[in-house]
Amino acid sequence: MTLATVQHQLSTPEGFAKAVDGKRTVSSLGWTSLGLGAAAFAFNLFSTGQAVDWAWEYIPQLLFRPDLFEYSSGRSEVWSYVYSFAPLILVPLGIILLIVHFATRKNAGANLFTDFQSRGWVGKQRYTGLQVKNGNQTVDTVLISHPSIPDESFDAIALQFQTYVTSLDKKALKAFTTSATKAGVLTGIPAAVIAPGIPAEVVIAPTQGKSEFAVVVPPAPGTSGKFKVLPIKS
Repeated sequence: MTLATVQHQLSTPEGFAKAVDGKRTVSSLGWTSLGLGAAAFAFNLFSTGQAVDWAWEYIPQLLFRPDLFEYSSGRSEVWSYVYSFAPLILVPLGIILLIVHFATRKNAGANLFTDFQSRGWVGKQRYTGLQVKNGNQTVDTVLISHPSIPDESFDAIALQFQTYVTSLDKKALKAFTTSATKAGVLTGIPAAVIAPGIPAEVVIAPTQGKSEFAVVVPPAPGTSGKFKVLPIKS
């Protein structure tokens, strides 16, 4: 897949929607809430069934009863209420979040395409050698090029950045990683923020998918918004 092919694919709303993996935070939260709620419901059902020796005629009446839970010593009774009422909260919450997601995703996708057309670009990804923590996971970061920078120059910049990262000792690397994380590398920032001398147009962010290319949409001028760095489906 060449850059020209990707740019052509992203030139229409339909092609953009098919090719770009937008961030689906609301959707993810909705499915997570449903999953946790279902697991809690299964736990309730199992505990209730055990308590009544699987007499199914009594189970519907006794579901979500905190007093049916028994714990080993040392565990707070608060957990009885957590396990009992979690399905009643998480399942409706998950449904509401998914309804919001499906109701708004078309407009969100259209707005993202408009922003991409007005100020975004497709760039090449090059590994930096710098890894940062994202929750409990460690993720690789990449430099993402800008159309104004020739490929040869960008490759040289990426190589220089990699060489710098590998030259750091353990203490210096930890400090650099911490600084990059605080600066916002997990959402995408101009690489010059943490590495002065790199052209302001070059962005550093976590690796985006398996494609060589990624979509970058900077915040609107004069706003305090964040970069949107998105993977392209290969």
